[in-house]
Amino acid sequence: CPPSSWGWSPCRAPRLGSLLPSKDFVLMCQDNSGAYKMKIMSVVGKGIKPQVRAVEPGDVVVVVGRTGGPKNKVLRAIVTRMRRNTPEPLGNGFSHAFDTNCGVLVDKEGNPVGSKIFGKIDPRCALRWPKLAQLSAR
Repeated sequence: CPPSSWGWSPCRAPRLGSLLPSKDFVLMCQDNSGAYKMKIMSVVGKGIKPQVRAVEPGDVVVVVGRTGGPKNKVLRAIVTRMRRNTPEPLGNGFSHAFDTNCGVLVDKEGNPVGSKIFGKIDPRCALRWPKLAQLSAR
């Protein structure tokens, strides 16, 4: 790598691995809808050409999901938890990070497809989608 004049070089940048979402950002399915893994194609409502790196818990994304058969289907999902640190929505200085990136399948109106959500969801997602908060509290 060529040396830089301001001291920072891309060769010395820390490697964050799969903490930050990339082009091949994969979500695990957190509900009982029948999907296994979901690969994000695009983000809904984040501008004309949204980047997958801008995904936060509570965002609606378009995914390709493996749903029991050999064919993949294009579906919508809500990101419920992420490995990346996300600040508390109340602004009290706390942040949340989980061990996996997970999502819940929803229909066009935002209603969950499954009837159960396994595990916890991010507080930011629970405030934005109260139906998901009810299903995860059971």
